[in-house]
Amino acid sequence: MSERTLGIGRIRIDPINLDRVVAVLLTVMLETEVWVAGPVPHQWVVALLGPLVTLTVAVRRLHPVAVGVGAGLLGDVVAGVWGPPSLLSYGLAWICCMYGFAVWSPPRPFAIGLTVIAIGGLVSAVGPVTFKSSVQFVVVSTVVILLVNRVVGDREQRAQIAERERDLASREAVVEERARIARELHDVIAHHVSMIVLQAGAERRVLERSDSSAGEVLETIERSGRSALTETRRLLGMLRSGDDQPLAPQPRIGDVPSLISQVRAAGLPVDLVIDGEQRELPAGIELSAYRIVQEALTNALRHAGDANAHVSIRYRPEALEIEVADDGRESPAARPGGHGLAGMRERVALYGGRLDAARGPSGGFVVHVTLPVT
Repeated sequence: MSERTLGIGRIRIDPINLDRVVAVLLTVMLETEVWVAGPVPHQWVVALLGPLVTLTVAVRRLHPVAVGVGAGLLGDVVAGVWGPPSLLSYGLAWICCMYGFAVWSPPRPFAIGLTVIAIGGLVSAVGPVTFKSSVQFVVVSTVVILLVNRVVGDREQRAQIAERERDLASREAVVEERARIARELHDVIAHHVSMIVLQAGAERRVLERSDSSAGEVLETIERSGRSALTETRRLLGMLRSGDDQPLAPQPRIGDVPSLISQVRAAGLPVDLVIDGEQRELPAGIELSAYRIVQEALTNALRHAGDANAHVSIRYRPEALEIEVADDGRESPAARPGGHGLAGMRERVALYGGRLDAARGPSGGFVVHVTLPVT
């Protein structure tokens, strides 16, 4: 069964919904051929049984075996008792059902179902259809269905495998990025909690000389801080297992100019604009902002080709806005599915921010992020 979205330009169509529309159109077309286009032999039979074939097109992706075998046997019954209906809508519906049966059926049910349909076609020779015509139709249709199964079915299966692999790679990238974020935040949180514990302990020792109840409060703060620090290291420290990278101070927004110098040296011209009154922000926000700029410039360096990039950092009263844009022309459509964007989304979601990433109005690619700081 195929669940991939069909694309026409920027329009995305759900294939199951498309099948439903086709099924309705074929049913209306069949009834029009039966009652309006001209006299059809056994009108009532075709009008009643024909929709059983046309309407099953709607579920051919969900139940390819049942639809294929059902449509095939129903066609054998109609041909064997009343003769095959010479209607375009009926023929198109039968082909759609058989195509789904050939492409999306598992191998074993496909083989059994095709055998049943072929036997039914030969049995239909007892009716108005001659044995020679039945044999010819069964042989030709069986060969065509086998070819479609062999050629298109294998290609569809490979496409599904490739799609599953892409999904798995995306999930692994998200997991890796979350682990990376957790490691970095562990360092940030551990640093701040350690400062709380040290300051509370120092102040408590000063107040021990006086008869103040504040000493007991500070002792409680110190004890709680040490407990929180221990549990944080215990729960998140495991994320560093197998991590050979040495511990280092986490980067901040102030390190962005140095990052841009490295990117320029790698071959991508970048200019930086900082707007608003610069102020110290929460360490996690600064770290995420730096990583977002880093990922966006890395994507531009990989995919933009011969291009220029622009980084804008705006300090707002309640938010920090980041925009990274490039004017590249090479493979911009490949970037939305990249793992870098997955990491950016994880960081933005952590702080309840907003990320917009899309092609720019004049080409290239633009990443715009808003991180609340209140």
